[in-house]
Amino acid sequence: MKPIFSLAMLLYTCQVYADCQPVAENQFLTGDDGITIRSITFSANNVFDLTDKASFWLHEFANYTHTVTQDAVLADDLLFKTGEPLRLEVLAETERLLRSRRYIREAEVRITQYCANDNSVIVNVSTWDNWSLLPTLDFSSEGGRSKSAVGFEEDNLLGSGNRLNLEYKHDSERTGIGFVFYSPNMFGSFWNSTVAYSKNSDGNNYQLSINRPFYRLSSPWALGFELDRTAEDIFEYDAGDEYNSFQRQRNHAKAEFGYRLHPDSHNIHRLKLAVELENVKFYSTDSTFFGMPPDRNLARLWLEYEAIQADYKKLFNINSFNRTEDFNFGWQLNARLGKYSKGLGADEDALFWQLSSAKNWQLAADLYLLADISWLQRQFKQTQYLLSSHWQLIKQLDEYQSVIGKLTLDKGHKLFRDEPIYIGGDDQLRAYPSYFRSGEARALVTAEYRRYTDWSLWQLLDVAFAGYIDAGKVWQNAEQDANTDAGNTLVGVGAGVRLLSNHSSRGTMIHIDLTKAITDNDNVSGVELRVTATRSF
Repeated sequence: MKPIFSLAMLLYTCQVYADCQPVAENQFLTGDDGITIRSITFSANNVFDLTDKASFWLHEFANYTHTVTQDAVLADDLLFKTGEPLRLEVLAETERLLRSRRYIREAEVRITQYCANDNSVIVNVSTWDNWSLLPTLDFSSEGGRSKSAVGFEEDNLLGSGNRLNLEYKHDSERTGIGFVFYSPNMFGSFWNSTVAYSKNSDGNNYQLSINRPFYRLSSPWALGFELDRTAEDIFEYDAGDEYNSFQRQRNHAKAEFGYRLHPDSHNIHRLKLAVELENVKFYSTDSTFFGMPPDRNLARLWLEYEAIQADYKKLFNINSFNRTEDFNFGWQLNARLGKYSKGLGADEDALFWQLSSAKNWQLAADLYLLADISWLQRQFKQTQYLLSSHWQLIKQLDEYQSVIGKLTLDKGHKLFRDEPIYIGGDDQLRAYPSYFRSGEARALVTAEYRRYTDWSLWQLLDVAFAGYIDAGKVWQNAEQDANTDAGNTLVGVGAGVRLLSNHSSRGTMIHIDLTKAITDNDNVSGVELRVTATRSF
């Protein structure tokens, strides 16, 4: 009976698609021709292509032990359904949503066939999985400080898209064990949830959240609830040396609702309303030699307006390499107005506002400018503000070479003592340790040369190279001047290898650099081998 049924299904399928013709590109259509989506097919690919001549037993073992993302999970992320009108921009937005999932390396949503009889199309969703079961074996050293982590993380539990993490961490500031479970799309509802707990040497942390975000540009509403607690030791540094510490405990809760305005507008306009409870307390430790900040309660209400001009493009070799990166070249503006309220528990009634803007430009076929700027002001008895701006210019010399220029400018006033502006570390001044200096203003300039290659180590690590020079300076407040030396402009040079784990859901890029800090500080003036892991170049 089963073979007869299978044959009948095959004949029915052939009859249904007999009037359909293959289509090479999504852009074969122009304008709205009343075309609908007849059906959707899925092509979920495993981690490695075993037809590649370079594949060997390791890739076969990885594919065998990996559970490919289920078609039902992919279907839950689709922003279109059968029977709906065809909109090419929705297909492109679905691609971006799928690529944002850590367990998917690449996604392609394209029209495969046009059916003239009923003016419809067949859409295929192709995805390529990342390897999602990742042991955590992290041992690194930077500026004389070491850190390590042991555990595992599964970013695609049994092909469901859910994340499970268990990890033990140890560094110069804390030791702890933690657990995280994250579901990015519960039951195809676009609600996500997080449950996390960690027991650390400097306090226990937890997080509970459930959110339905603006998961697509046309989402009509968003809603979210979050509850979290963090306890950690905060260290104050002078030229990379710890001279004071204290413990900070932060309890936070938030309820947020968002609504899209003008649903028929081409551009996106949204309003968000939220209430947040935030209580921060400080405790002395055995290493508290210069006091600690006063406790603060920042319970608040706020209203935010957001405007998005959608103009997305797929780029390569910008912040990563050998993988698709999605950038919006339209304006994005945010304006938030709020009030700290004694009625909610805040220390004082005070207004605050925050403005931010982000924009990317393609200045030429091979020249890009990425920029953002933000302003936060709190009208306490002593006005507090923070201005931040980041600029990045990318010149692609050819397919394998780029030069990058970066400028970061930050200016604060009366910032919280435990939240100063730092200089030093992976993405700031790489020849210097993290938190090398801190203050209320900062300027950073970077020039970098990048060389991409086609080299791949066992199809596991893509290889690139970089050389750079960083320069930066911080300006301290009066209280810091009394305890530490602000120092002169800091300069560092470095060069090294970039190894991208191109089939890993973590997307980690390993930096192996030789660095040299141009300084008279004997602790960091020598040539140093630095091994760090980040998610960008």
